Amino acid sequence: MPRRKTATHEALGRAIRSARQAQGYSQEAFALVVGLDRSYMGAVERGEFNVTMDTLLKITSKLGISASVLLRRAGL
Repeated sequence: MPRRKTATHEALGRAIRSARQAQGYSQEAFALVVGLDRSYMGAVERGEFNVTMDTLLKITSKLGISASVLLRRAGL
């Protein structure tokens, strides 16, 4: 069954992708640094998953920004 995207998930995914790219990471390299599967990271960036707080904090920690900054960038 396909994942159901929401505007919130898509906005967060775009913000994560933008921050990752600004840091110069490929999706695969960043997933490795964070300790996530590359396909999962891709799904997060496409807005296909509702990430847990733990995952969000792992991602933002490796990006060197706070979760609140990332959420603001996402317009959330």
